[in-house]
Amino acid sequence: MIGYFIESMSLVAMILPLLIACIAMHIGAGVHSSLILRDLGVPLGLVMAFVGFYGILQNASDPSALGPATGIMLLTLLYGGILASVGYFWRFRSESVANLTLKTIRIKWWGPSVSILTFLVILGWVMDNAAGVGAFFYQIPLSVSAATAAVALLICNRKNMLQALSQSFLLSAMINVLIGIIYYYNEVIGQGVAIGLLGIVYGLTAYICLYFLSFKLGDPKKLDPSLMNWHWLEISGFVIFMFLAPVSLAEYGLNIEDDKQEEKLELRIQDLERKLDLLSQQPTQ
Repeated sequence: MIGYFIESMSLVAMILPLLIACIAMHIGAGVHSSLILRDLGVPLGLVMAFVGFYGILQNASDPSALGPATGIMLLTLLYGGILASVGYFWRFRSESVANLTLKTIRIKWWGPSVSILTFLVILGWVMDNAAGVGAFFYQIPLSVSAATAAVALLICNRKNMLQALSQSFLLSAMINVLIGIIYYYNEVIGQGVAIGLLGIVYGLTAYICLYFLSFKLGDPKKLDPSLMNWHWLEISGFVIFMFLAPVSLAEYGLNIEDDKQEEKLELRIQDLERKLDLLSQQPTQ
């Protein structure tokens, strides 16, 4: 039974980027590891989970595999919650060290850079295994995310740039989810779900990168990571229970299978019609 809660790819996708980030940020920026675990455990678990969700949709031809695949995907959320809890309680034990004010001048660029690069490489590896990296580039949610961030940068002042960008990533995810729901209820189910999922993936990816950069560009406390994590959980929970429940996914997979069978039947009928035409054109003896 315990084997249901252990999956190698999910463990690597969660532990490796956080481990390297803890080491790089501690050596290069003097950041206590408890802060990294507390602030990024949940966002990292969510982004990996939604990458897994999208991969399930792209490979939904076998409805019987959707249940186990969904269970494996949700493990990243479980691992992320556990790691965030470890960081949260560890911080109480090392409160005097964890609460030290960091001076940006002493923070080396390579610390955040290594952390971001590791995260993006692992994310790319997970995407490639889920559905292929190319499948995660979608014009509509990508344009909404970029436009929202651009508007935030144009309106805000330099002092509040980090907060504005952080909020814009969350806002763009919300907008993409709403666009996806509109598509969904207009019976463009696959495209609607894809827009909602990828909107959250883009927003979370940008937010995690911004978190690392904030140690050098300003103060990560301005992002209010604890509050942001709650907001990301809220919108993610809304998406999951709105149209990503396992039953709905199974139904979607069955619909895809029915469509394929119908398409094969139509092709077979067209082939038979062509053969009948050829037979009718042959001269009778």
